[in-house]
Amino acid sequence: SRARVMHSFWQRLNALFFYTLSVLGFLAFMAAISTYFHQADPKVELKLERILLRKVYGPGHDQAILSLGINADLRSVFNWNVKQLFAYVTAEYETEANVLNQVVVWDAVISEKELAWIRSDFVVNKYSLTDQGYGLLDNNVTLVMNWNIIPATGLLTLSHAFDQVHRFQVPATYS
Repeated sequence: SRARVMHSFWQRLNALFFYTLSVLGFLAFMAAISTYFHQADPKVELKLERILLRKVYGPGHDQAILSLGINADLRSVFNWNVKQLFAYVTAEYETEANVLNQVVVWDAVISEKELAWIRSDFVVNKYSLTDQGYGLLDNNVTLVMNWNIIPATGLLTLSHAFDQVHRFQVPATYS
């Protein structure tokens, strides 16, 4: 006959804790996977209202102050697993030194679906468009709306509205 071994209180508590942890981990994984196939259809319209280009002599660079028109309906990006949305506009351009320059010119943190429709006819950029050199003068710039989804559970994701961009030519003279 075999002797029966009794498990101690701590062994039973350990087994219960890790079983519960495994179930919670599985549920978090299933929750994250449930929003993987969510199809968002954001509508983005960006436009340049005004640009002021100046030459900064000390460090030697161009600086552009932009006035933007932003109409971005990102409400369709939200689902039950979205905790926050980090939306930002980048200005992208090429120079002789770099094939791609990306500068964030405006951003916002959105924590509710109702606030995810950004409508403003005249927004001055939060961060100046600065080129370390003189590469902005008479250059082509593309404004792109981007957003990061911060989920309650799951992976962070990055999206771009590349099909709804705004292109403009920087003036050939300084203001």
